[in-house]
Amino acid sequence: MTNELANGPLAGRRIALPETRELERLARMLEAEGAETLRCPLVAITDTPDPLPVQEWLQRFPFDDLILYTGEGLRRLHGFACRFEIEAAF
Repeated sequence: MTNELANGPLAGRRIALPETRELERLARMLEAEGAETLRCPLVAITDTPDPLPVQEWLQRFPFDDLILYTGEGLRRLHGFACRFEIEAAF
């Protein structure tokens, strides 16, 4: 570790990263600020084993507003819409 990193705002901090998405990018950003990172991907994003509730929810479109916090959610919903052949309505 260089002197610059040893004095960074996160110097002396060990940060566990239980993420899988953008793991290396996040680790590099924290390390650039002096942190020691521990990569431990614990989260896996998978589709629901029962797609029926998703299909019922998607069939309620259009909504006045829809707020999604990640692009992953939108990609998964779009994938379901394609499989249910309701992509155009989605």
